[in-house]
Amino acid sequence: MHELRAGDLFAGYRIERVLGAGGMGSVYAARHPRLPRLVAVKLLHSSYSADPVFRGRFEREADLAGRLDHPNIVAIHDCGNEDGRLWIAMQYVAGSDAETALRTGAVAPRRALHIARSTADALDCAHTAGLLHRDVKPANILLSESAGGSGERVLLTDFGIAKAVDEGAALTETGTLVATLRYAAPEQLDGRTAGARSDQYSLACTLFHLLAGRPPFTATHAGALIGAHLMQPVPRISEIAAGMPAAMDAVFARALAKDPDHRFASCAAMVAAASTALTTGTAPARPMTGLVGPAQPIDHLVRGPQVSRVGPDAVAGTGVAGNPTFGVGNRAELDTATRAGARRRNAGWWVAGALGAVAMIAIGTVILSIRDSGSTGAVPTSATVAPTTTVDAWAAARPTIAMFPDLLPASPDSAGYRELRCSFATKSAEAMWDTGFDCTDREGLRVQVMAHKDSGTVGRFVATLPAGATQQPRSRYGRPLTVHSFNGSTGPWLLVRFDAAPYSTVLLQVYWKGHTHQEMIDQWLSTAPL
Repeated sequence: MHELRAGDLFAGYRIERVLGAGGMGSVYAARHPRLPRLVAVKLLHSSYSADPVFRGRFEREADLAGRLDHPNIVAIHDCGNEDGRLWIAMQYVAGSDAETALRTGAVAPRRALHIARSTADALDCAHTAGLLHRDVKPANILLSESAGGSGERVLLTDFGIAKAVDEGAALTETGTLVATLRYAAPEQLDGRTAGARSDQYSLACTLFHLLAGRPPFTATHAGALIGAHLMQPVPRISEIAAGMPAAMDAVFARALAKDPDHRFASCAAMVAAASTALTTGTAPARPMTGLVGPAQPIDHLVRGPQVSRVGPDAVAGTGVAGNPTFGVGNRAELDTATRAGARRRNAGWWVAGALGAVAMIAIGTVILSIRDSGSTGAVPTSATVAPTTTVDAWAAARPTIAMFPDLLPASPDSAGYRELRCSFATKSAEAMWDTGFDCTDREGLRVQVMAHKDSGTVGRFVATLPAGATQQPRSRYGRPLTVHSFNGSTGPWLLVRFDAAPYSTVLLQVYWKGHTHQEMIDQWLSTAPL
């Protein structure tokens, strides 16, 4: 029920009519007490007035949004506390909103881009000022005719749940979810810290809705909707909306990435990429920061001399005893010197017991110091290593990175899921995999990612595995998996196989010291962005 009626006098404003209502309060058109104009007066529902969390959010609306001065942001005129009821007077916008525009289905692409571009400009302005919106959705995007009929004007409203970017979690202590679930970013749903790219995710959901006539995730109840944002892959808009180019799939795959670090640098950049994709059919390239340049050494694993070992701890990828290959019994460690200095990497790309190397690269000269990582004594040896080149060592593995953008880092100097750091390895001639990574995360969990020519090659490799328990769960993104559990010389290992293309060409091997097979499945595999 609305607390005010037409003709009521409230805080000096004469109420004319109800404009709308939301979860926190109602909005009324009212006459300004001293100026000949209408304003929009927002009144917090009395049922929330006693709640310090909601009250705090509302009180900050005037303080935070009042700092913003942008043509696409609804201006704040006044605010106050009237007999214990909090209110705020805002710019009155005659017209409707983007949610109303969607009632008849998708809007024209040009109009959708105009709405998204104007909203993006408003959000980037707020982010520059240190503010988040946190509830970007069609209902909060107001639409009206510009003065003189020069076009549609777009204004972002309702900063009632905005917060300073550097503010603590004081307003979310109750765990109340305020953002509308259809447009909420994953980090808003699983307790991570929201940021500017959270607003970008919500804007991308809104743009998807405008173009397709439906939001990207359409579950009908809260639990399933939250699960979709957290685990389901981004749907291809080209398969939903007629006439949408495939390049738009790449735009939304990036803007709606589960990991905020994999999204666009700004809201405006996201909309610009969407505009380019719609007009030229060109997909945006994923940013590759920190790539190897012409004057920099390659950051990859250099294969040194191998020691073959056959036994229960070794898994021969070729099925031929004694051939060096990538296997779970592998404990080789390689410390590679990079332009930032010596950086420790876990290699693990050949048979169990392979020797580790410390490679110090300087002006094309590589000095190797080899030690047996599986023993306490050093094993001195020497090796001939190819000179340093200037080719991007990760180029061959870009398709694998593209398949797992929320898991793998985009470059040697960046981090992936849970601060995952990876080295790209050159393989031995006998190995069945084509390209691969060896990675460790902030908790010491080790993940080896092997990309193969085809799923048949994967099957032949899996056939060489020792007997062990097998499970068939689904990944966080809903992909069917087959998980083999077995033991190597270091302890329990998992081999993870994807059952559906195109992921069926990739295998993962997972080892986490001190954890059982089931603990690795429950504590990492079930939540990893696969």
